[in-house]
Amino acid sequence: MSDPNPYSTANGSSNKRSKPPPPPLNVPHGHVAFRLLCHASRIGGVIGKSGNVIKQLQNSTGVKIRIEEAPADSPDRVVTVIGPTNVDTRMSVNSSRSSGSFVNSNGNEGNGEDRGEKDGNCFEVSKAQEGLIRVFERILEVAAENDGIEIGVVSCRLLAETHQVGSIIGKGGKVVEKIRKESGCKIRVLTENLSACAGPNDEIVEVM
Repeated sequence: MSDPNPYSTANGSSNKRSKPPPPPLNVPHGHVAFRLLCHASRIGGVIGKSGNVIKQLQNSTGVKIRIEEAPADSPDRVVTVIGPTNVDTRMSVNSSRSSGSFVNSNGNEGNGEDRGEKDGNCFEVSKAQEGLIRVFERILEVAAENDGIEIGVVSCRLLAETHQVGSIIGKGGKVVEKIRKESGCKIRVLTENLSACAGPNDEIVEVM
């Protein structure tokens, strides 16, 4: 979301000074930036050898993915996903699997589309949303590979600025309650004891 790296100069540790700061993150008009928190122990599997995993994710979804710098003592890293907001991608979910298959506007992965339509689990999403879900799926895969964690109830944590969180909650909490009912997920907003990656105007939206 708007401030790509609010903590880039925080702590001022010597190992950070040896590297130039990343260029400012450009979010083009008609695009959105999602900032997903990932535990530092799993970030290597998300990046891949020589960045091959991120490259594959970018090529398959059409989004830009960047791993942000973090304070040296932070247990988290921020994965920023930037993509178009126009809804032109169909996401089909097979209820027998823990993750979904995606069908883009060109009709790729037609079998997944057929299954989703038959099951009534076909959804219209934007490229940015697809990219975010792909990255989160990869984080879950790395957790299963490295830690032997079985995928059951999972938690997704997103950094968002306070004014953005207000739009999610809605007047009297009506918007977030509607999202809870439609998705079956638990959603809470964290304003205290935040990740060291959070900026001064950030809160955390946790989806479980």
